[in-house]
Parts: sequence; C-alpha cells; structure tokens
Amino acid sequence: MSRLRVGLLANPTAAQGAAHRVGRQVGHLLRLAGISVVDLSATSAHLARARAEEIRDSLTALVVVGGDGTVSLGAEIVAGSPVRLGIVPAGSGNDFARALGLTINDPEESTRALLHALSRPVVTIDAIEIIAAGEQALPHRSLALGNVNLGFDALVNARANGSRARHTVRYAASLMRELPAFTPLPYWMEIDGGERIELDATILTLCSSGIFGGGMRIAPESRIDDGTLELVTVSGIGRSQLLRFFPRVYRGTHTALEAVDIQPVREVTVGLRHGRSLRAYADGEPRSLLPLTARVLPGAVRLLAELPDASETADDSGGAQ
Repeated sequence: MSRLRVGLLANPTAAQGAAHRVGRQVGHLLRLAGISVVDLSATSAHLARARAEEIRDSLTALVVVGGDGTVSLGAEIVAGSPVRLGIVPAGSGNDFARALGLTINDPEESTRALLHALSRPVVTIDAIEIIAAGEQALPHRSLALGNVNLGFDALVNARANGSRARHTVRYAASLMRELPAFTPLPYWMEIDGGERIELDATILTLCSSGIFGGGMRIAPESRIDDGTLELVTVSGIGRSQLLRFFPRVYRGTHTALEAVDIQPVREVTVGLRHGRSLRAYADGEPRSLLPLTARVLPGAVRLLAELPDASETADDSGGAQ
C-alpha cells in the first residue's frame, strides 16, 4: 500500500475537540501501515476545503474525521471524482456512520476498516444535491449524504446546534424546548416535475440514509445506494401526539401510523405559503432558506467502506454518540 496517498481532514471542533485527537491517532496508524498521509485539517471548513481541493486529484482517498457535517464536506470535495471517501465517526450525532454500521470513537477499529476497504472493490453511494432558489448568503448548491430536514425536524436541529447541553441529550432536549410553540407548516411542493400541491405538515424530510437526530430511524427502509430518495411526510397530529411519536421513530415503528406517508422520489421542490420563512438543515448543518430543490445524484460518491445488509443496522439502538 506504499503507493497510496490519503488526505486526512479532521474537524477541530467536533465533539468538543475529540475529533481532532481521533484524527491524529488515525493518521499515525495509517502511516504505520505504510500509507502516505496528508493532513488537510484547518481552523475552518472553508480553508480545509481549499486545501483538499488543491490536491484532490493526487489522492487515493479522503478520510474525514468528525460528525455528519464533516462527512457532507468530504462528499462535496470528492463527488464525481475517483477519490474515495473514508469516514471516521467522531462527532455528536454520527448518524451517517450509524447507517453504515461503523464503530464510533474507536481510532484503531476505524483504521482497520479503512485499510480493509482500500483492498476491496469500489463502492458507490448516492448524494443529495440541494439547490437554493435565489438566496445568496449561502452557496447556491450543496450536497448531503443522509437527509434534508424541512419541517419541525429542521427547527429542532437549529436549536440543538446552539445548545450547550451534553451531546448525548442535545437533540431530545431541543425537541422538548421547540415543541410547545410549534404548529404545522403550510407547504407547497412539486414532486418529480409534477403539478404543484399544497399541504400542512409537521415533519417533512427527504431521506437517503433515513437516520437523523442521534439515531431516529425516520425512513427505516432507505438505502444510500439505490438511486432513490424517500420523502417522509407527517401530518394531522398535534403536540401531544407528536410527543409520543418520536420515541417510536427511534425504533422505526412509526411507519404504521396513518399520519405518516413515505414515498420514493428523485427530485422535490419545496416552499412555504403565506410568506413564512424556514431554513432547511441537512446532515446536521444549516442550508438554504426555502424554497429549494433537492434531487438524488445516483452513485455520486465513491465510499471507502463496505455497505451493510439492511439486517445489520435494523436493531441499532438510538441515542447520540
């Protein structure tokens, strides 16, 4: 493996700095295995991206160390290129890593998995392209690998990102804080180029991995390599019902409820009626304000990992890591 060159990008702030320490350990272990490692970590995502993009074409793989937001950054850097994306989960939620069945916060096991994957055939997975409609404050186009949150789930994500609570309870605590003032949101949507429809919904989530919020299995049947997304809509439930709804999401048993609709889609354009404002979140990070268009990019990312069978992650327990 001496000819292999791997870029290593660790998020210095993820999990209160733990990702930086894990990244240093993984880099050391990869070098001991004979891999040429280039440390691309930086004080900001913008600088890390610039460093990685400058040398991307010389890399065999880009290994990212952190949470879901760091994984998204890595996907944006390597998408459409031969460079494979390796993931060392060391963030707060680690939901995409959970979908892959990866071990959390274990540098030695993560390194073993990366080295094994380097010797295996290339695996490709889908990405979600998010296109803003007219907003200039954020990049017009971004990518996600897990999910795009567009409803109450986005509001909870926004509150959780600003919370100082321990990361193991941050999402649940933010959910309880956000719930009392929430009312269903008035959406308009165009699905796969069809006619515009209107609906009031509590939760609206576009899924590739189907796991968010520290282990909530909002779309249990989602797969990240099938070229299709799942649009999850939850409507017609009040606050008290919503409070009972979320524990079921961790188990994936909510899909039997009449209020839940899950449909396969390839592209969705979503906006809010009546001039209301809402910022979408994807893979735990803020994206553009609605309206936006999100679509699947089949096989856009080469993954440095093996995809688990659906049965391997079906019994995974909830709770942020």
